[in-house]
Amino acid sequence: MAVPQERLRVAERAREAPLESVRVSWAGVWSGFLIGLGVLMLLSTLGLAVGFSTLDVGPGADGAQALGIGAGIWAGLSLLVALFVSGTIASRVSMVVDRTVAATHGALVWVLTMVGILYLAGAGISLGMTGVLGVVRGAGSAVTGAAGGLTDLASGDVDQVLARLSDPGTVGVVAGATGMSEEEARGMLADIRARVEAARDDPQQAAAEARSGVQQLAAQARQRAATAAEQAQPYATMTAWTALAVMLLSLAAAVAGAVWGAGRAEERLLRSRL
Repeated sequence: MAVPQERLRVAERAREAPLESVRVSWAGVWSGFLIGLGVLMLLSTLGLAVGFSTLDVGPGADGAQALGIGAGIWAGLSLLVALFVSGTIASRVSMVVDRTVAATHGALVWVLTMVGILYLAGAGISLGMTGVLGVVRGAGSAVTGAAGGLTDLASGDVDQVLARLSDPGTVGVVAGATGMSEEEARGMLADIRARVEAARDDPQQAAAEARSGVQQLAAQARQRAATAAEQAQPYATMTAWTALAVMLLSLAAAVAGAVWGAGRAEERLLRSRL
């Protein structure tokens, strides 16, 4: 019966002398953010270490796929744990006892963490949160970049155009952008080069022939890019909704940690008054 009686005394004391709650404390918010970021880095490194240690690289093994799935799950769990710790630290350091103020601390910690993750991603440190998006973005930019680079083949004078069309490296660029085989790309380039060579004495006609041939290649490249975008759309959609769910859960974790920390701070202050 000692525990219920103690709780009654605590509640009675709280009614007699309500606790004063501080407003938003940026010292607590920054402390929670920095410690949470450190926890996230620690957990991310731990996940990588364990994942690579258990990776099966034998013939026919699908260890890489399993590692990718496990890394995604671990990254989400790590973010939730780190933000819960961040919210708790933000409330305890500030000695916040008001639930609304505590929730505000948690939300601020969450915002700073999201900004910090984006900044680290820009610096090449993804912490496991932007790897999938980076692969999708990189694949799309590679296709569209190659398609845009085809227009340079028709620029310059006749000699410059012929030199580019005769360059062995151009075959690979055209094949990669349009999706055709290297033999097909080599044949297309040879046809354009022959038409430009035939109109060498008329620079305007030669330029027109070069632009016409390159436009055909560019049209095929755009078609391939559209097909690739269509194929990637379901994956990109799933990734976007998953990212939204993770962000909402992480916000809830930060707020929950802050409110939980406020409850512990309130209990500590009340006990100190008894």
